[in-house]
Amino acid sequence: MRPRSSVAQAPVDNGKKPRRPPKKRARGSDVEGNQQKVEVIKSGTRRAKWQPRPGKLAALMNLPLDVLFEVFGHLNPLDILRLARTTKEFRRVLMHRSSMSVWKNARDNVPNMPDCPPFWTEPHYANLAFDPHCHECGAPGVRNVDWRIGRRICTKCSKTCMVDAYHGESVISGLVPSKYGKRGRLLFYRKDVEEVQKNLHELAGSDRLEAYREERRAFVKEMETQAKVLEAWAASQAKDRSEQLEDARRDRKSAIIERLTEIGWGAEIEHIPYTDDLSHHKLVRQPTRLTDRIWNNIKNDMIKYMEEMRTRRLERERRALLIARKRTAIGVLRSYKIAHLPFTDVMPEAVDFCSFPEVIEIVGLPTETEVTEASFANVASHMDDLVHSWRTRIHSQLRARVRDNLLFSGKRRARAERVAPDPLYEEYVESLGATIDVKGKKKEVSLPVPDDAEIDQMIPLATTVFRCKTCTPSIGLPGDLSDSDYDDFLDILGGRRSRSIPLFYPKVMGHCCLTRSRTLPWDYFATDDPNFRIDFPMSTRTKWNTQLLQVDEEASKAARTVVEACGEDPLITTATKMDELDPRLACLDCMKWSKHEVNQGEVPVFTWRSAVQHRMREHRPDRQPAKWKKLEGELLEESNRNACEMHKFIIFDFQPFSSDITHPASTIWLCVHCMDLPQERECYELGKMKNHLSTIHGIEEPVENEDYYKDYEVPQGRRSDFKLSDSTVTLQMERPPHVPLPGRALLGFYHYDDEDDEEDEEDYEDYDEDDFYFGDSFFPFF
Repeated sequence: MRPRSSVAQAPVDNGKKPRRPPKKRARGSDVEGNQQKVEVIKSGTRRAKWQPRPGKLAALMNLPLDVLFEVFGHLNPLDILRLARTTKEFRRVLMHRSSMSVWKNARDNVPNMPDCPPFWTEPHYANLAFDPHCHECGAPGVRNVDWRIGRRICTKCSKTCMVDAYHGESVISGLVPSKYGKRGRLLFYRKDVEEVQKNLHELAGSDRLEAYREERRAFVKEMETQAKVLEAWAASQAKDRSEQLEDARRDRKSAIIERLTEIGWGAEIEHIPYTDDLSHHKLVRQPTRLTDRIWNNIKNDMIKYMEEMRTRRLERERRALLIARKRTAIGVLRSYKIAHLPFTDVMPEAVDFCSFPEVIEIVGLPTETEVTEASFANVASHMDDLVHSWRTRIHSQLRARVRDNLLFSGKRRARAERVAPDPLYEEYVESLGATIDVKGKKKEVSLPVPDDAEIDQMIPLATTVFRCKTCTPSIGLPGDLSDSDYDDFLDILGGRRSRSIPLFYPKVMGHCCLTRSRTLPWDYFATDDPNFRIDFPMSTRTKWNTQLLQVDEEASKAARTVVEACGEDPLITTATKMDELDPRLACLDCMKWSKHEVNQGEVPVFTWRSAVQHRMREHRPDRQPAKWKKLEGELLEESNRNACEMHKFIIFDFQPFSSDITHPASTIWLCVHCMDLPQERECYELGKMKNHLSTIHGIEEPVENEDYYKDYEVPQGRRSDFKLSDSTVTLQMERPPHVPLPGRALLGFYHYDDEDDEEDEEDYEDYDEDDFYFGDSFFPFF
């Protein structure tokens, strides 16, 4: 066993130097005073593996400055700015005044860039012009530069750092750079304002105050001058950049089209419409050069897009084919309708005809099948049966509409007449065959609704009056406000008057609004089928429907009084029979008493249809009973003579600016050659119809029912007339006590003298009647 060496034993000298202990780094302390651990540094050790290897440009700092400056002179100002922010050595070199040439050479690389303003440094100028960061919060993506204040500020910071009003604005408004805000007010940078205010406060009372103001004014003026130049340059730069991006997108699109053509999509690309153009695709509109790697990444997506374009093309071609076939079918319908002029019953429109199952079957034949007018031969041979079936269907719709109106009216009346529950009342209602629906604590009475047979007997009656919601909205407002609480409110005010033309069966079946839909321009041009468009007025043809029809209860009451005044039974008298009778009635409520005779007056005369409309327009049917007088014998002859004289007086076809003044009975003619086509117009007067045929169709001698025909809706008309009465008659009646006697005004304020009347007549003897009416320029000759 080897003996141990003692601590005091002297070391043996074997010719080698003893190893020195490793050096220790001095113990230090951090900011908080805590002692740090001693790091032992061994001499001759290798570099730690975690340290990054020097890059390929690591030796750049070892190059001479003249070589570095020559390299930096080929960069842009933004590159120099970013390079100065990489290391302290670069910052020390590039931010020194000796590097001014580097910044100028970099600025010369930007086309047409103005020189640096004298109040800015080159780095500041480059940072403002090219670095898209907010100068307040450092947010990226700020593209707009406020050259007038020398700042690049984001929208969020501009709400706090820009001021438009401050204390002492009138004093320093010319000493601080400003820009215009949204409402034309000047905006100032808050820090500039505070700095100027501080300097003015420090120089108050000093001799340098005025010099400082002049210096600031000159600075603001110079800055405004430079701002105009810089704004123009920035705008040109933005335009050039936009053109560069557009060129890049165009090149990318051409490259993609070339690649798609190589794989067999060239013919399909030529059929792509503008709305689906490749330039709208997100993978095509990128301003990036197309490489093989990028093409391989987007190839499948572009092929999928082209397959979708092919599907859309086939759909467009199929839609165009169906439109052409419908145009052929409409030609068959037009031939049938022209052969049945004049119309004695309602005829289907183009939309209704194209919705017949027999027509749909032919129109929907496969694409490879040729469809001509001969293909509709079977349909043309059965047109009578098809039209009859269609009339049966629309009559069923009208019946359902009348039933719905009766239900609604009955519920409204029951709601208005609701009383407290009474056993005797309930027994009475049950005896009538009605039922009582209990909802909550209130009871509503559901009156019995007539069956289909009773409704069919009710519809043709002269007392069943319809109203069109489109033609007659309440108080002239657009929309449907009828059958609502708003109508009841208007009735209380007493200001609502129905401006509708009363519609009666069977002419109501041909009302134009039932097959027309007024549209806005963008909806009009977005119509799928141009065959169903109407150019003027801009509208679209629709299938026949009764959504716009409504039973007018008030007009029905007025019609009942008119029928009774004619001595007919309102329960069995139809509108057709009233048209055959064609009675004339005088409105005794509109009596204009004579100024000379005590018991003599003049009253207007109406047809039975215009009498109903007059009652609804001029009088309140629920306020006072109607007073009608049927004209017979001498009174009827006098009325006819007065009507003839009035028509002879109106020699010219003069119409004022308001279209409502046109008499509805004269606006009844339609063009045969425009029937069911997009250029079809509304009804014309006879003179205008002949002018239309001569100008548009070149027909100088038109023939009725060959070139033009009477609208089926006549005599109801399509326009609201201004003057319903076309004649007057003089009646002998007892003057009421409340009407002043001839020669005396009401309450004695004016005494009428016959001598004054004679003097007025003598004064007017000098005027010739023709000169009075036709000597003025207001009545021109045509």
